[in-house]
Amino acid sequence: MTARDKPALAVGPVAVIASTVAIVLLLLSGWHGFHRDELYFIIAGRHPALGYPDQPPLTPLLSAATTALLGVQPFAVRLLPALAIGATVALVGGMARDMAGGRRAQIVAAATAGLSGLLAAGHLGSTTTYELLLSTLVLWLAVRLLDGADHRLWLAVGVLGGVALQNKQTALILGAGLAGGLALARRWDVLRSPMLWLGGLLALLIWAPNLLWQVTNGIPQLEMARSIAAEAGENRAMLIPELVLLAGPLLFPVSVAGVWWLARAPEAKPWRTIPAAFAVVLVLVLATGGKSYYASGYLGPLMAAGSIPVAAWLGRGRVRLRAAVVASAALTSGLIIAVIALPVIPPSALAQTPLPEIYPEAAEQVGWPELVETVEEATASLSEEERAAAVVFTANYGEAAAIELLGGGSLPVYSGHNGYWDWGPPPEAARHTVVVGIDVSSGWWRVLGACTLVERVDNGLDLENQEQGAPVSVCRGRHAEWSEIWPQLRHLD
Repeated sequence: MTARDKPALAVGPVAVIASTVAIVLLLLSGWHGFHRDELYFIIAGRHPALGYPDQPPLTPLLSAATTALLGVQPFAVRLLPALAIGATVALVGGMARDMAGGRRAQIVAAATAGLSGLLAAGHLGSTTTYELLLSTLVLWLAVRLLDGADHRLWLAVGVLGGVALQNKQTALILGAGLAGGLALARRWDVLRSPMLWLGGLLALLIWAPNLLWQVTNGIPQLEMARSIAAEAGENRAMLIPELVLLAGPLLFPVSVAGVWWLARAPEAKPWRTIPAAFAVVLVLVLATGGKSYYASGYLGPLMAAGSIPVAAWLGRGRVRLRAAVVASAALTSGLIIAVIALPVIPPSALAQTPLPEIYPEAAEQVGWPELVETVEEATASLSEEERAAAVVFTANYGEAAAIELLGGGSLPVYSGHNGYWDWGPPPEAARHTVVVGIDVSSGWWRVLGACTLVERVDNGLDLENQEQGAPVSVCRGRHAEWSEIWPQLRHLD
């Protein structure tokens, strides 16, 4: 089948599934508080730059823009992610059609995507969310191109690839997988196309400002990569289990069927590149010890491809029974993902469940108001004269951003963590410091002066997370200049 005679697009059902996913994500967006990364991205976007030590500028700029328009609230920072995942679901349905899947296959594909780990990505405003949308767009165009679409579409692939690189450098893995897949599938017709190479040049040109920023700032992303590599063993061990969870606890057989169909079915010959590219990506992620979600961009085409044999199976006798089995598995899988990744369990009940161990991000959306309140109490312990010469210094960017965004703004906030360090040290006139999340009772920290522990952060729910029990101290009479101290405070992780 050629690119000219595809089945009709099941616009109605696919649109309903995609819209439902987006609406559910939006309705749940404010049920828990911010995640630390969301808070940091807002602040980073308020310091517009060509890059940051830990990521390119796209996600921070979007986060800052939406909160500037809608206010500093979880709904604002999660609006675009919810829409992005809804669009991703629709694209997976459309991809099934471009692989010659009929109406039933398109519905299966969209439902599989909508009830998969994409739900987790759609709840939080993160770089991964936009990476999934951009990866799916690139691979959707690649599916069309592999089946004979106009090679000028490679220019669009290049533009999208460049935008993806302005969001997350792991888009390089997507590109490397696609290039390796084309070579393994012997698609010399594609590799000889000048449009392919022009598209690659476009991607490089769009990425160039961030790449230049990295080079002129000592390539801090390499240090970030080394930090991730410290967890390489655990990442390798969890790669397949986490990909299964992302594909759907009970729906992953659809993606497995997609690999088989793409690799073996005669009618899937145009798309042999996709499973080969996925294999290349798996090898790269295993070799580098990267995170499982680095490979998750390829789940979209695998779900789309798998929907075709699944739809055929559904149509071979006992249609209602088979449909009931698939629907039950899909809904159960979606429910498992929702309970794990969406804020359906109240914060007051989280500590009584194993969820914080299974999915730590759930607990990281709780306790920021209590942290801010504790810091403000410590600030109040300073005299008016001391407050005029004081700052807040935090252990990590989540604490710093929470105090800036959710606090009263009584003291300026600084940190040595990732992008915060680049925004500079406090003024030398700041002789007193409210220190958050650091044990300053001994060692090098005595340089900040005489320190007194004021309180420890308590979210009031007995819920363990990174901030629970964090010390908040007041240090008076710094013993060295900030310009001397600051270089030692930087940490990238």
